[in-house]
This record gives sequence, structure tokens and C-alpha cells, in this order.
Amino acid sequence: MMPASSARLFGVTPTCNRTPSYMTQHRFMASYLGLTLLLLAACGEDPIVEVRPVPPPLNGTAFIDPDILTLQDSTALDSIFALGADSRDMYDGRVGDVGTYDVWLFQTDFDDGLSVVIQVNAEFDSTTAADFATLYSRRLGVLPNVLREDLQTVSIHDGLEPLLAIGSGLIVHTDQAEDYRGQGFLEEVLAHEAVHVSLDADHANSPGWIAAQESDPTFISGIAQQFPRDEDLAETFGVWLASRWAGDGITDFLRSLIDSAVPARLKYLDDQNFVMYPMGQ
Repeated sequence: MMPASSARLFGVTPTCNRTPSYMTQHRFMASYLGLTLLLLAACGEDPIVEVRPVPPPLNGTAFIDPDILTLQDSTALDSIFALGADSRDMYDGRVGDVGTYDVWLFQTDFDDGLSVVIQVNAEFDSTTAADFATLYSRRLGVLPNVLREDLQTVSIHDGLEPLLAIGSGLIVHTDQAEDYRGQGFLEEVLAHEAVHVSLDADHANSPGWIAAQESDPTFISGIAQQFPRDEDLAETFGVWLASRWAGDGITDFLRSLIDSAVPARLKYLDDQNFVMYPMGQ
């Protein structure tokens, strides 16, 4: 007989109001999740079994593999034009608020008809600002059309504050972004934030997405589980890119892990028929 304390290690707590006279065990191995669910039935003809949720397999999906999006992929980048100096209202994570800043402006055009304005804080000189415009334009060029569709601005400041999405824009702090770039994850982080810009409004709280959440055995990551309405879509889109579009960029094990954890959400994203150019070109 296995004690109740051992049963809890497998995510199951038997509940009963008398000493059990017998137990039965059922084991289920969820492929590649590395989890064994042990169900214990006790207490007579109508056993009561409390089953705890399967824990998310990942911590954060923007950092699972640096080869999901790379500069070696096909690009939609067409041209970058310097628009000169001006002033713009921009959010700055260093002060946690919107302020008016002198900026260097650049327009980035893509060959699928989309464009974005890059506004670089004039705390950088014009040459450095142009380098930043090129660096981020190149990385935006490998993102699929669906993630650039509603993106209007990229605001660039110095500092170590997190990259984030606000409204129709991305906020970049260059020291933190450089750390991501050094690890190979800058493109994946930009894609994650672009989901908030272009997809959240239509999908993050849609009936179909909520139904898929409820159908799946778990969330893909701890962040998605903690913020199911704000982060689940962006976290899951990242692994959908990995599973469906990265090809040999991820291992078969990781792909199976993803497919087993959130199959209904993956199918939801499959069914949207997103425009993914230039991916797959």
C-alpha cells in the first residue's frame, strides 16, 4: 500500500473518510512530458480522487531555442530611410512613464507592403541611431507578416529595462536587447512582444482560444499559467512557431514536448491561416 504522502508526489491526493480497505492504481505516461500520473482509488464503491493539474513543461518560450528565428532566414526587409530629427512621445521603462523625447526617425519598409517607424532617443548620436535602426529592421524583417501587421513604431532607448509592447509599438532598451542578442534570442523576444501588438486584441480572449485553453492538459509555460489572459497567447505562439515553422531548428524531443502539452491551442493557431511570409520561403 502506498502512503498518501507518496501519492501527492504524483499530483494526486486521495480523499476518504475511513481507513481504505483496498487500493487500485492506474498509470498514464504523457509522452515527452516526463510525468507519471498515479491515480489512487480508495474508500469503498465511490472513490474520491483529487487530480492536480499537470505542471507546465517550460519556463518561458522566448528562450527555448535561439534557432527558431535567425538572420539567416528569409527576410521581408526592403529598405530603410532616414527621416531626420524630431520629437515624439514615447514610453521609457527607466522612468516608467511616457515622456516627450528628441529622436532620430527612420522608416523601414518591407516587401509585403508593411512598414514601421523606428524612433531612436537622441541620447544616441545620429550614427549610432542609424546603426540601431538597421539592427532592428533586419530582425523585424524575419518576423512573419502577421506579427508586423499592426506594428507601427519601435522606440529605442538606452538601458537594461525589459522589451515590451504598448499599443501599436515596441519599446526597446538597448542594453537588455544586446544581452538577448548575445544569447541568440533577440528575434524570439521581438516576436513574443509583437504577438501582443498584432494578435492579442483578436485572439487572446476569444471564445475559441479560451475553449482550447480549457481542453489542453496544461499551459506551455509558467508565465502562461500565471497570466492566462495576458501571456498565454504570446507564450504559445512562440512554441507554435517552433513546432510548425522551425524545421530542423528544434529537436524532435522539444517538438513532441510542445505538441503533447498544448495540442488544442496549436490547432487553434493552425486554423487561423495566418500570413507567415517570409517564413517558409
